[in-house]
Amino acid sequence: MNSAPLLPSGLMDVLPPMAMQEFGLIHHLLKSFRGFGYQPVIPPLMEFEEALLSGQGAATSHHVFRVMDPLAHRMLALRADMTSQITRIATHQLAGVTRPLRLCYAGYTLRTTPEALETRRQHTQVGIERYGSADDAALAEIISLAVHALKTAGLGAMTLDIHYPSILAPLLDDARDKGAVIEAVKRKDSAKLMALGEPQIAALVAASGAASEVLAQLGGMTHPTIARAVAEVTALVAALERRKLPARITLDLVDMSGYGYYAGAGFALFLNQPALELGRGGAYRTPAGEAAVGFTLYANDMLALLPPVKELPVRTLPAETPAEEAAALQAQGFITVLGE
Repeated sequence: MNSAPLLPSGLMDVLPPMAMQEFGLIHHLLKSFRGFGYQPVIPPLMEFEEALLSGQGAATSHHVFRVMDPLAHRMLALRADMTSQITRIATHQLAGVTRPLRLCYAGYTLRTTPEALETRRQHTQVGIERYGSADDAALAEIISLAVHALKTAGLGAMTLDIHYPSILAPLLDDARDKGAVIEAVKRKDSAKLMALGEPQIAALVAASGAASEVLAQLGGMTHPTIARAVAEVTALVAALERRKLPARITLDLVDMSGYGYYAGAGFALFLNQPALELGRGGAYRTPAGEAAVGFTLYANDMLALLPPVKELPVRTLPAETPAEEAAALQAQGFITVLGE
């Protein structure tokens, strides 16, 4: 007997019933987003390298598989993330569409190496992007619709963690050792930051937790960059509270675990039990300078936490049964199997 073929590391088959759960989740999320006016788009799996890795795509260049196109004799890149593709569509093919432009998408991505402690290299992404503005109203819309879609899919209590990674760059202008400061921020080492002569950055690192408490701690800071970030985040939290977001809101302004292209507020959504990151997003600018907001959800990791797929009763029919007759039973909630 031949042994089963091996799959590459980080790639796997998705078998029943998990495959039906994944298809069902994708359908539910896209249907939910479509109901709020987000139109689906489907970009290709591969693009020319220079196009795919421009703009936001540059942040994932180290994850990308590359291959020579035998027709064009140019390098192709296999997407590791879909955001830059949606932005290309919005910036070029849909440039003349009235803003705000609302788009949604779902698809598979592949990475050369897994993220952090994960082993998976193939991911299923589902997301929404909103072009034309990146104010607190646009951010609140994207966040609230994503949380709504996940709650109605059957997921439990969630935490939204808001950050503002672009706050750091202006604060580093006068730093004596920028590399050491960035490393200390990544490690959340406030004591090291104080030793490096960066008390304001140390205060930002130390201020994390419930949104109301953190905003109260940072409200007295007078540095213009910090004051502006605090004002924007305060407006966002207020907008989410007006929408009665069904999630706990926390702040960690100098979280640097994202891709780094966000220009303004960013956020990560977590499932509380078990602790699991469901997706990330934030405000950014397209290569054309247009303000936008997006949210990408990681569908693969949610599957085991969803309610089980409801098993439908099975009816075995004679092999010659017309498909129309079988369909009538399917409309009543049966699965129909044709006999031998």
